[in-house]
Parts: sequence; C-alpha cells; structure tokens
Amino acid sequence: MTARVVLRIPALHCDGCLASAAQLLQEFPRVHAIEGSLRDKELRVEYDMAQITPAAMSAQLGAFGYPVASASAG
Repeated sequence: MTARVVLRIPALHCDGCLASAAQLLQEFPRVHAIEGSLRDKELRVEYDMAQITPAAMSAQLGAFGYPVASASAG
C-alpha cells in the first residue's frame, strides 16, 4: 500500500543538502517519489508502507547529518 509522509528537516540549507537527503532515501526499496522544498525545509516522500517506515527514513537521514524534526502524513 502506498503512503505519503512529509519529513521536516531543519538542516536543509542548500540545494546540495536537499539532493543529498533525497539520495539517501532513494536507497530504500519501494520509495516511489521524493519532492523537496528548500524553502520549507522538508521532503515529501511517497513509499510502500509494507517495505519501509517513516521511522526508518528518519533514522537514515539522522545518521548522515539530516535529523528529522517531525514526520507527518502528507
């Protein structure tokens, strides 16, 4: 089943940060789409909830210097 989550990431300061964070999430199986907003400091992710969780995405991002402040259904 496909789900959407909005990950708020205050450490996104430039286009390079945005691209790096998105690339980290693309490593997960069954991430269908990622849209980012540098202005809002967030990533909107469409994913298969049977394969991955927002907590796993948050842990991956945090491990590479992009701690997630909040995750909400999007």
